[in-house]
Amino acid sequence: MDCVRRTYAEERLGGFFRGMIPPLITVSIIKSISFSVYEGSKQQIRSTSKSLQGDTIPSLIGLTFISGSVAGTVVAMMSSPLELVKLQRQLEKLMAMHARKEAEITSLTGDALLREGLATEKKSAAAVAAKIERHSHGSITQYGAPKEEAGASSWKTAKAIVQKKGWTGLYKGANLHVSRDMLGTGIYFSSYETIKRLMSETIEHIKPHPHNASESMTTTQLKGPGPMVHFFAGGLCGVFSWLVVFPIDLVKSVVQKEVLLSKPKYSGALDCAKDIVRREGVRGLYRGLSVTCYRAMPIHSLNFLVYEAVMDYVKTWSGHGEPLQHNASLAVMTTPESSISR
Repeated sequence: MDCVRRTYAEERLGGFFRGMIPPLITVSIIKSISFSVYEGSKQQIRSTSKSLQGDTIPSLIGLTFISGSVAGTVVAMMSSPLELVKLQRQLEKLMAMHARKEAEITSLTGDALLREGLATEKKSAAAVAAKIERHSHGSITQYGAPKEEAGASSWKTAKAIVQKKGWTGLYKGANLHVSRDMLGTGIYFSSYETIKRLMSETIEHIKPHPHNASESMTTTQLKGPGPMVHFFAGGLCGVFSWLVVFPIDLVKSVVQKEVLLSKPKYSGALDCAKDIVRREGVRGLYRGLSVTCYRAMPIHSLNFLVYEAVMDYVKTWSGHGEPLQHNASLAVMTTPESSISR
């Protein structure tokens, strides 16, 4: 809420939409590539590995995690520069505001600090400035001077990064981005497919579908999970993946926002993580997790709900059989005496 108040005070409502254009343009392309690579990787793995067919829960977890990791790596290499530019655009005005505060702090004497209501007894002005920086979550000295603002548009921001750091500057923090997406996307897809499978089988146990009996064998066609299963599985997998990779994402964001600074505060990701833990403890690596989870639940619920619905529509429209959920419909052969459990 403090972040919300500061953003509104500095930029009004427009500040909440700063940096929106790059993801708005690219999100559909990135999502399409991600799901396409994921499905293609699953087919390739199934064709080369007999143990990763997805017919059991452990096999399904392995199959979907590897496929998701491949998809995450491919997408991260493409989207890392875009996310860097988005981050710079989102923070540039707040960075300038903190830089102005830094200039004010460094110009104050001990007496002036005292008049400002800051305790200076047995402390130097530098120590007080350090205390203020800690309260600002390390956001004062690392932002640099106002003249280092990126620009007035995403394109100008990208040009500023290239001019100051070269083309490689657009990939600052890319190793963290790849690590986050490789691990996060693997967990994302594997947890979704696993939760969907478990929820579907639970529903089938509670309310089995009618089956046609033959002379010695019963064939049971388990229908694919419905929209509510997709909705809840999508939301849960989004939250779960962020719980695991959030510290990586936090460090990545802190490192990337320094791209335009002449003298970055941190020498690398490990230095950044150590500093956060030193100042705020391990809990500091999860700062902002709550709002991320609030966002993840509805976004990823809708993501998979729409995706599965469109896939069913495409299958029906293209004549590729009935709209059973891909990789979710299970043909189970059971004897007349057995249940339909797997």
